[in-house]
Amino acid sequence: MAFWNRQAVYDRTQVLEAAEKARGRRRIGKAISEYKKILAVDPDDAHVNSRVAPLLFKKGLKDEAARAFSRAARVFSEKGFADKALAMYVQAATHFPLDDKLWSQAAGISSERGRRGDAVKYLMQGASHLARPKGYRQQAVVLLERALELDPHHLGATLALARVLGRMGRKKDGLARLENLASQLGGPALKQVRAAQFRLSPTPASLWRWLTAGRRKQLPASREK
Repeated sequence: MAFWNRQAVYDRTQVLEAAEKARGRRRIGKAISEYKKILAVDPDDAHVNSRVAPLLFKKGLKDEAARAFSRAARVFSEKGFADKALAMYVQAATHFPLDDKLWSQAAGISSERGRRGDAVKYLMQGASHLARPKGYRQQAVVLLERALELDPHHLGATLALARVLGRMGRKKDGLARLENLASQLGGPALKQVRAAQFRLSPTPASLWRWLTAGRRKQLPASREK
């Protein structure tokens, strides 16, 4: 066979080393090019997808980055590496904070592994991003309602949900949520709820309830922020 017809031998280790070296030197384009050589042979290489995804994002190749994050998370999950899959969903969510599915997936893995507090945290983080743009507030409501399904008396989630509902013109729903929680609270937590009620409905009556709240002892049923 003629020399020029021979195919170059593919050495994953060598290509990966070149990619990592370029990445370390912040030669993003070169690193992406090397990582893609591996992905051309094995598109489901979770490690490489996880490495190239943030670089693609930096280059403005957001669709490619999203696919790489998604593929890495899926493959890690299929292979039983739940914590690695979780890390991918969280990293992807920080790059694409308005994608509610990413926050939900991170929360789902946490919940399945018995980490309810982490699940609520991810749902609230996602909701905090989604509550800002007007067109994403319903997704924020869905995330917060899911957080409250996991922890029905969570003070922070209830306050956040009431704020979002208020911004959506659903003050009555927000006030109802707050009142339901207020009936189970005392002390400083109750004062926070009354303050939130006043902000939603600034009436003399709600001001009075805010000023006089917190005089009875905190009840065990209340939750942390």
